Amino acid sequence: MFTYNVLINRIKQKFMDASIKTKIILIFTAFMIGYVIITSILYVQVLDTQRTKQLHQSAYQSIDLMKSNIDSNIETINNVSKLIISDSNVRKYLTSYDNSLAYRRPVYQTLTQLYVTFPFIDSIFVYRFSGANVNASRSVTFSLVDNIRFAPWYEEVLALEGKYLININAGGTLIPNTGKNNISMIRILYDVEKLVPIGLLVINISQDFFSPIIEETKLKYGTSFVLLDANDEPIIKDKDSTPINLPRTINSYFSGIVEKIDGAKFFILSSEIPKYNWKIISYTPLDTMNGTINTLSFILVILLVCTITIFLSASFFAANFAISPINKLIAAMEGVKQGRFKRVNILTGNDELGELKNTYNLMVKEIEKMIIREVDTEKQKRKFELDILNEQIKPHFLYNTLDSIAYLALSRNNKDVYSAINALGQFYKFSLNKGNELITLEAEVTMIKNYLTLQKLRYGTLFNDSYALAEDTLKIPILKNSLQPLVENCIYHGIKPSGEPGNILITSNLIKNTLYITVEDDGLGMSPEEIQHIQSEYLEENLMSFGLRGTIARLKIHYGTNDIYEVTSERFKGSTVTLKIPVKEEIE
Repeated sequence: MFTYNVLINRIKQKFMDASIKTKIILIFTAFMIGYVIITSILYVQVLDTQRTKQLHQSAYQSIDLMKSNIDSNIETINNVSKLIISDSNVRKYLTSYDNSLAYRRPVYQTLTQLYVTFPFIDSIFVYRFSGANVNASRSVTFSLVDNIRFAPWYEEVLALEGKYLININAGGTLIPNTGKNNISMIRILYDVEKLVPIGLLVINISQDFFSPIIEETKLKYGTSFVLLDANDEPIIKDKDSTPINLPRTINSYFSGIVEKIDGAKFFILSSEIPKYNWKIISYTPLDTMNGTINTLSFILVILLVCTITIFLSASFFAANFAISPINKLIAAMEGVKQGRFKRVNILTGNDELGELKNTYNLMVKEIEKMIIREVDTEKQKRKFELDILNEQIKPHFLYNTLDSIAYLALSRNNKDVYSAINALGQFYKFSLNKGNELITLEAEVTMIKNYLTLQKLRYGTLFNDSYALAEDTLKIPILKNSLQPLVENCIYHGIKPSGEPGNILITSNLIKNTLYITVEDDGLGMSPEEIQHIQSEYLEENLMSFGLRGTIARLKIHYGTNDIYEVTSERFKGSTVTLKIPVKEEIE
């Protein structure tokens, strides 16, 4: 009777009758198959754990990026409201009881110019407390309240004393005919001389203003979003998403939960924006990611099995015929351990060993070529990175400068506008530098003086600037646009937040072929945690200091060293940034 034991005995006998070569190949093949199976299982488990971790991290980062972008766009709207407040025609209308066309027309023209200039504005309403108003609207907007004193938000806005209130469709009192929501910024307008309330301002922003934020974040993280108001009603959502009926309350998702909805799994995370009383819900489908990872894992496992099997078969086949010649070849190739890729020259025939020798020599030749190609590729890559970072920094400064000039223009200060434009022209005269990457320290400091001239036109006596530059450093070439982001940080993150006038000091010294340039302020200073964020390599952790990080990255790439800067600061005692520039040839 044929039994299990008989089968095992026959297999054992067949194995014993096989040649040693066959036995070795079978034993190693069995071990290798086991190794591949165990490794594949472990790999899938580790990959699944890492995927879950990355999913959590990506969701939290996408939420943080959305919050930051929303704050930035709301601040843009706030700046527009300040322009309206500063307009003399608006103040004249609100302080007068005359409602004739002579008073209304200049205000209407101002509002029309603003919503033409800023396409995201749908409508602007300027109210007197008597109920009279002037408005300019891109689309038809229906007012459901005749007297603003009966608006549901009226008392709340008064209590804010000039701070803005954000709600949807002006609390349901201003409804656009577009079928879309408007995000409304409402604030009290004050007489700049008597400091008493003289009217109300409502700026309505189309929900489309926030659509690029959602699209950008979705492209980066693969996450879809729903933005909810204080009543948990959708404000806006990305165009490809569909409403999801969540099985739990929104507050249940503050820590992130994987839910199965309509047969598909989602990682759902909710977060609050207390400043506006909004909520954000992000949801990421898991199925697409799982399918891609599983397919990749399967392919990798198959390739691993094939590679190891072929390698072992070739190794044992060669061992039967070429053990001794291979040892000689190994001795000849000993220099590879020391990183010397030298071609071997031993006597062989036209057999496998000779082919191995020729292949090795060809490999050495190809490695030499590959190293040359990699060096050239790396140089080109570093140049591209430098160009990209340089282009990122230029708009960062230009936007702020044009914002200052726009502020002066709306204030009808023609002389200061001329001075600002002239200073800006001088700045870019040196900044462009006929396309050269390097300029002298003297020229760079001249650029900084022009830049500070622009800032003083806006901020007046907020700061003083002084310089202590060693004579032997003035003609040393440095990477252009290196100092302006540092000086800008002194103003916006040092002196201005402190609420008091401050000082900016720029010094330079040449010590042992290293140019030390320091930019120092006596402003608010930074905590150790803030310094760590500035030095962080991750953009998501450092959105508030993009210009400074871009400058440091450009310097690192250009000079080929990470030891290029040092930051020292103490809270309420100011900050100092020191650049350490390797000295190169001087330029004329």
